[in-house]
Amino acid sequence: MTFSIIARDPRTGAFGAAAATGTPVVGGLVLHLASDVGAIATQGLSTNPLYGVRGLRLLESNFDADETRQRLIEDDDGRDARQLVVVDGNGRTSGWTGVDNIETKHLILGQDVALAGNWVASERVIVAAKEAFESSASPTFAGKLIDALAAGERAGGDSRGLRSAAVRVVCRNDPPIDLRADFDRHPILRLAEIHRATLEPDFQAFLARVPTIADPTRR
Repeated sequence: MTFSIIARDPRTGAFGAAAATGTPVVGGLVLHLASDVGAIATQGLSTNPLYGVRGLRLLESNFDADETRQRLIEDDDGRDARQLVVVDGNGRTSGWTGVDNIETKHLILGQDVALAGNWVASERVIVAAKEAFESSASPTFAGKLIDALAAGERAGGDSRGLRSAAVRVVCRNDPPIDLRADFDRHPILRLAEIHRATLEPDFQAFLARVPTIADPTRR
């Protein structure tokens, strides 16, 4: 149904997340991030976007990734239909896959990066995505996440095909990135095209004037 990746950049402290699925508007439901706090991807047979809202509050209250995951699923009677990955401010990760999710379902949890997939072609989907993220030559964090999605699609992707994809990045030193292909026959290609447009000099000059957490008076 969906495959996703969340990550922390230990060099900059940025958090990033990306997802692709066979239904529309994956970004608004699945990806939840807050600068200096963490990132969450919530998906599954019955996605619970409240995991993102509540989970970020827990992380901000100094719960670690495992504690956040545990509190979320304990409080949810629908946990067996959910899938979840969390990365906290120290790069620790945790995840959950409920038994009602459709095969193939798989999690990968590592320092600074976590991936999840359900109703995907095979476990290779998120294995390939992780490998591509770690070996990506993209100069941007968002680009590395998009490369991960593209590799996951090449490995089989969502068993139904893809209709939407999204990538988000938050960092105290930079404006947020929130790119979405909400309904497209080739959403990851479209996402990559949008990302390339954000790298054009005129747009980069504009972003250089946008206030950030680290520099709120920039103009």
